[in-house]
Amino acid sequence: MKKLSFRTTNAVGKIYFTSDLHIAHGKPFIIGPRKYATVEAAIEHTFSELGKLTSDDVLFNLGDLVVGAGEQSEAYAKRVVNLPCQQYYIHGNHCAGIANLINIERAKLGLLADDVELYPLTLTGSRFTVLGHYAEIFIDGVPIVLSHYPMTSWNHMSKGGYMLHGHCHRNLRDEPGLKRLDVGWDWKKRPVEWEEVRRELNPRKSVVVDHHGKPDDTGFFEQT
Repeated sequence: MKKLSFRTTNAVGKIYFTSDLHIAHGKPFIIGPRKYATVEAAIEHTFSELGKLTSDDVLFNLGDLVVGAGEQSEAYAKRVVNLPCQQYYIHGNHCAGIANLINIERAKLGLLADDVELYPLTLTGSRFTVLGHYAEIFIDGVPIVLSHYPMTSWNHMSKGGYMLHGHCHRNLRDEPGLKRLDVGWDWKKRPVEWEEVRRELNPRKSVVVDHHGKPDDTGFFEQT
């Protein structure tokens, strides 16, 4: 797939990132840290924030839309899919609701559940495009790797490239200098805008943890 490239200077809307909405999930590690009083309050607030996105905006959603919603899983997933913005989706480890919608689309292409995966896949009647389990994009010339799961080494790391992920609910301890960021809902309880990501990661000195850089006195590798 051709890598997606964006220039914010030419854009009408804004570029956002999010992950781990966990809509309807009531486990303590979701409700407690996020400071919601009830599951219902969490659902209402989540859709209220998502509803602020416009048709000019772009949202990269890094997985785990719905968890624990039972029979309502697909209905909640559809509400996310039908947001007015252009949305690019990366698979997470929780696929309630969204898996059914993706399988319906796959069936239209003659693909069975155990057939090879085919991406990008846009759900009919929506602006929701599934990119698969991993993607590489460029924003204002910055190379960015997207995955639900965090990586220790990624493409363009030695050139200052970013690694954006979810999954860890802001509990992952990053090594100093790594240009890696958890953009999950636990961070700001709303989609995170590109400029916020850049302000967070730009000041970090690029370090490389493998042979793609030059080793320094700390055992890390300097950017080359």
